[in-house]
Amino acid sequence: MACHTTSEEVPRAPSFQSISQKYTKDDADRLVQVVLTGGEDHWGSAEMPEMDARAEVSEKEARKLVNWILDMRAEKM
Repeated sequence: MACHTTSEEVPRAPSFQSISQKYTKDDADRLVQVVLTGGEDHWGSAEMPEMDARAEVSEKEARKLVNWILDMRAEKM
């Protein structure tokens, strides 16, 4: 939550609602990996911080987070 917000864009990271509009449930596995390992080049020049700068999450927790974010798409429609 230090980088992302629920609905407002911040300079360094997209909002969770923006992510839910860009990706679908078909992208869930890829997004889980981004949460777990970081990544770049999937949202402009934004880059996830190094692992030691982020909270450690399990794959189960990452999947729950990704599903919560992607469910925002269904709520908005």
